Amino acid sequence: MTFALLAVLAATGLGAETRRAVLPLPGYAAAGAGLPAAARADDSAYLSAEKLFGDAPDPLDSLALGDEELRDAVASPPSPALLQTGLRATHAAARVAAIRAAALPRGVKAVPHLAGAMLRLDEPVQVRAAAALALGRIGDEIAVKALAEALSDPSPEVRYSAALSLSRMPADGVATRLERVLRTDPAWQPRYAAAVALGRLSKPFAAFPLAESLSSDPSWQVRQQAARSLQDIGTAHALAALALGLHDSEPSVRAAAGAALAEAGGPLERRQVADALRAEPDASVRAVMTAATRRALAR
Repeated sequence: MTFALLAVLAATGLGAETRRAVLPLPGYAAAGAGLPAAARADDSAYLSAEKLFGDAPDPLDSLALGDEELRDAVASPPSPALLQTGLRATHAAARVAAIRAAALPRGVKAVPHLAGAMLRLDEPVQVRAAAALALGRIGDEIAVKALAEALSDPSPEVRYSAALSLSRMPADGVATRLERVLRTDPAWQPRYAAAVALGRLSKPFAAFPLAESLSSDPSWQVRQQAARSLQDIGTAHALAALALGLHDSEPSVRAAAGAALAEAGGPLERRQVADALRAEPDASVRAVMTAATRRALAR
């Protein structure tokens, strides 16, 4: 299974550093596009400097382009009948287009139809993933049960999309489901999405599975995002885990841990970052940590 690149990425105003931080978003991509080097099975050729992060955007916000947010404020969601017609289209691309049109915050009536498309395993992966993301954009808790079921989809792409969307729905049990994905999913992409989602939910208990991921997940992408999410949680356990992340073998993870520790911590944590700076061999990592420390001190 390969993930498609987010086709709309170049159309957003994101800077190059931020674009490096965005994982490919399924369901909205140009046909045939592949993973960036960072997301391929062999990461050895992907330079450390390319993995250093800017501000991490909300992946679901990438569904909005140009003046789409303004359009959302005045537009009415398509009727359920129109969505059903679109979902019966012969070509998968047309069904994805119908799903995107229904992905508006007030489109609760579309939820049953989108959930049905997401859970139909005879639908192509791009349709199921697009439906999962649309449910997250709508953001109503009525979709939680279906999205939780999609966490068991055979496609990592769909599991990734479902985990991201669940983070928009802080219903009972969502964080526990995401924790299970973070700890047990065999593919790194859904684990990454679960780390994003747990940080967004900011449940204090999530510091424990995120700390475990930061220390032991085999994929640098997941460890890097775990550091970011631990910053969002900011508990004592989260800060202690970030301090350990300063010694990760991957430069981008050390950079994420150091920046998070400087931003979320106090004088003790900034001293830990200063000690790490003196021992850090990578100039790009030092630059990221130094900038974060200056921001923290300027507040």
